[in-house]
Amino acid sequence: MNDPENTGDPDRPPVGIPPFPDRPPAVGPIYGVPVQQYQPEQQYLPPHPQPRRRRRSPAYRLIVASGFLAAAILAGGVGLLIFEEIQDIVAAQDHGPALPATGGVPLGEALQHSHEGIQVDWAAGPNLDDAGLDQGSRVTDAPGVLMVDTQLMSGMGTGTGVVLTGDGLAITNYHVVEDASEVTVTVADSGEVYTATVLGRDSLHDVAVLQIEDAPTLATASINTELPDRGGPTAAVGNGGGQGYLTAVTGELTGLEESIVASSGVPDDMSRLSGLIETSADVIPGYSGGPLVDGDGQVIGITTAASQGETAEEVDGYAIPVTVALDVVEQVLSGEETDSVSIGMDGALGIVVGTEQDQAVVIEVTPGSSAEQLGLRERDIVRTVDGQPVTSAAELSRIVNDHNVGDVITVEWTTEAGEDRSGEATLQEAVVY
Repeated sequence: MNDPENTGDPDRPPVGIPPFPDRPPAVGPIYGVPVQQYQPEQQYLPPHPQPRRRRRSPAYRLIVASGFLAAAILAGGVGLLIFEEIQDIVAAQDHGPALPATGGVPLGEALQHSHEGIQVDWAAGPNLDDAGLDQGSRVTDAPGVLMVDTQLMSGMGTGTGVVLTGDGLAITNYHVVEDASEVTVTVADSGEVYTATVLGRDSLHDVAVLQIEDAPTLATASINTELPDRGGPTAAVGNGGGQGYLTAVTGELTGLEESIVASSGVPDDMSRLSGLIETSADVIPGYSGGPLVDGDGQVIGITTAASQGETAEEVDGYAIPVTVALDVVEQVLSGEETDSVSIGMDGALGIVVGTEQDQAVVIEVTPGSSAEQLGLRERDIVRTVDGQPVTSAAELSRIVNDHNVGDVITVEWTTEAGEDRSGEATLQEAVVY
């Protein structure tokens, strides 16, 4: 029987995005959902003082599996996710060799307990809003933590990041910078603003590696590669709700090697994040890419997702272990791409696409873009990319984003007048207009 009050009931219906009456609406890209997708009737207003609207993508990721059903939102976006825990499917992470030496010391070793860590007010207790969710306590001493802002084709996004080296190597979530044509970072403790370049990304683990440009020596994070036991104190630190300053939400470590499977609801559009740390901290959008710390303020993970709910009991956070993130950094710095790790920025066609009746329909074409040069026009229907059938905006974006800037792809499409055409396009960086 369907019992909506029982969170263990597999037939319990998904619930909506939790209200945050005392917070601005969250801003940020949505994991795995490029901005080339567009659903005109869904829009939201970025938090004050940002004047622009960003179009919401239609491909909010929903988890499809059997077992315990809850809902989840990405910690750095406003997209709705529903996730189900998959038991006994995630093997222990088998980490590779140490990262390249930094000053003669491997990076992971150099950052291990390198300083006293992020100062969290553990005694403050939860700062509850009207919905019973922790709004967090202000953090003013957070060495190595960044606030990340992105310029997208159709708006702006925000998230959090972590500095790994004094010369500006940093990490955030891939979904924070996905499809960004510009990335700027603000050093949380000083307010200094810099431009950052995306060196590479891992879509499987939702990690992006950044290089901060023209920065002086930066304070780095301090990490702990040994995870606490279940029940140990944890705190997620980040730019919650795009508020422009750091807060920390505290909780306990409630799970290790957790796995969530996400899908947009489009057939075959599913992705899995596994090996995650689960925390009872009330993570909300904006914390994506920021540190999850232990009771000593040492970074143990990178926050990437949160369960969705209306009470503190329903809302949990999920983080990628810091060791996994460092493995991605190593792979990116090696310059060798893998099935999930890509070097450099995502490629783009310079179009906005929507899904209509199981078809990927072009909504907008940017003047001078690769798509315009190819011959794509508004209301054209994209049928295949590199021989792969395309039946939705999600599929089109996923295929395109698997390529880098400068890659050549073959596109087949049908014009609004019903003519079938094909051609090759050289992918560009996302265009800002």
